[in-house]
Amino acid sequence: MAEGTATYVRVVFGLLAGAVALSAQQAPPVPAGETASFEVASVKPNKSGASNAVPPSRANGSYSVSNVALKSIIANAYEVRIFQIAGDPAWLTSERFDIIARGREGTPDRLRPAMLRTLLAERFKLAAHFETREQQIYALVLARSDGRLGPRLKPAAPGSKPDIPLTSAGNGIGRIDGKAVLMDDFVRVLANDFRQMLINRTGLNGRFELDLQFTPDSSPVPAPEFPSVFTAVQEQLGLKLQSERAPVPVLVIDSVQRPTPD
Repeated sequence: MAEGTATYVRVVFGLLAGAVALSAQQAPPVPAGETASFEVASVKPNKSGASNAVPPSRANGSYSVSNVALKSIIANAYEVRIFQIAGDPAWLTSERFDIIARGREGTPDRLRPAMLRTLLAERFKLAAHFETREQQIYALVLARSDGRLGPRLKPAAPGSKPDIPLTSAGNGIGRIDGKAVLMDDFVRVLANDFRQMLINRTGLNGRFELDLQFTPDSSPVPAPEFPSVFTAVQEQLGLKLQSERAPVPVLVIDSVQRPTPD
């Protein structure tokens, strides 16, 4: 990959990463005596057509996004992936919004999802519930019966500093790499390239050094020298993405309205 063609980012788990567990998922309860609402919030439609978006995390549980589809904001609030949302009208994806919401001084960041759910209920009249539905998923498993790993996956060197996977993209190439990575963390990052649930069933414990390079499905300019993620995972890591069906928690939209003006 040519130098300067890719931007590396630390993958932050939580609001945007979503959940990979297959157990029933519910919105976390708000601790007694703690607020679950923003001190002040502004919600405005964005019709600029711009493609930029502002990272949502701010101090004191605050939240700020620009030009973002409401469906993505709902996924943030309920800590799910986009494919786990059902029953939503088309405008939740097609229309975009700017939200600037400030939390009270000293508000813990862990309350941000609950505060955002309150905002959605108040300003968008959002009502939703969780239910479990059968869906296609992928399980990451060992590709070989003897357990031998691929050339780009090996146990981390003794004394390696624990880290989380780095992701990059450029020139139609996707890359995930790390020097001392847990397989659960790798699966969370790899799941971002999928529209289905992805779970770790490798049985690999400890930390690993890995370097996966592939052509993402979403790449507008495929790089022929780099295989699909399915082939790359098997050839480079000695693992396999196995298609299965399993119960998945789904957030069902009961009702939602366009917001009232500020």
